[in-house]
Amino acid sequence: MQVAEWSENMEKYDLSSEYSIRKADPEEWGVYCSVYYNMRFVGFFREERFNANRNNAYWIYQGESKIGGVRMAPNNIYHLFFIPPFNQSLEVLKLLKKILVSWSDRTQAIKAFEILPDQVHLFAKAGFWPVEFRCRWMQRPTERFDVTWDDDLIIKSPQIIEDETGTKRFTNENEIAHCDFASFVGGFEALRRNQSSLEQFIPDEDPALTNETLTEASTLVYDKNTGQLVANCRLCLQDTEAAVYSIGVIPSHRGRGIATYMLQRALTILKGKYPILRLYVMEGNDAESVYYNLGFIPGVQEVQQMIIPAESNYNERSGEDDPT
Repeated sequence: MQVAEWSENMEKYDLSSEYSIRKADPEEWGVYCSVYYNMRFVGFFREERFNANRNNAYWIYQGESKIGGVRMAPNNIYHLFFIPPFNQSLEVLKLLKKILVSWSDRTQAIKAFEILPDQVHLFAKAGFWPVEFRCRWMQRPTERFDVTWDDDLIIKSPQIIEDETGTKRFTNENEIAHCDFASFVGGFEALRRNQSSLEQFIPDEDPALTNETLTEASTLVYDKNTGQLVANCRLCLQDTEAAVYSIGVIPSHRGRGIATYMLQRALTILKGKYPILRLYVMEGNDAESVYYNLGFIPGVQEVQQMIIPAESNYNERSGEDDPT
């Protein structure tokens, strides 16, 4: 069967003579996803997480019967669910994989995101390989704290400027890059994000993911004696909720409670503006204890990604000519 190329405007794709996917209205699709996706995961995020106005939500049909849903586009797939009593999930995922491979840039890996415990074996059987980082979201209500900083520290919020092209940047992005590099390089978090050089830590994307309130609640911590930026906590918008984009303290200033103070400052400023604050943490990260001690509750552990490797990598590691 000829597989149609991906297009933002295509309303229907045939997966086989029996199955197809059809473009979905995001709001209705989100309601179904909030019911039929992993309920522990859904309960953590609440329904609005799945109602985002994106153009990659599809219904899965068997003939004229709706049997599930998925979000997918070239090189990525996520939020796959099936509607009981349908139980041929592996057959359908293999068909989804086939069309996804045809859509994708095969010099790059195809990524499946947020693979929850009850789906790991399903994706593995369909030929996706796990990336061995297990992560979870954590969250807690915003609350006012009386934060007392050490006298040798200077506390500021970052500033964002916008140039004539509309590009937003932190005014001190190089300082932030050096702080993040010193905080993370060689550690699990840098490995997860594939960051190893100073240039890769330049925060050139996250200014577009925040807003005035979240920027105010973000924190830059300077050593008063040296003028060095020694810690920072930057917030972003995760769908409709406030989230920690990055938090780090350079090694020489750890053990002073700075990470806790930065989070308490964020929770205080956000109180009355956002009901909760979320963060994403990798299993084994030392910061987990900080978050637990501040009252953050964990969600479902997930394999952060499973992938179909890029063609050259796949062939080298598997000895196969066809990744499908």
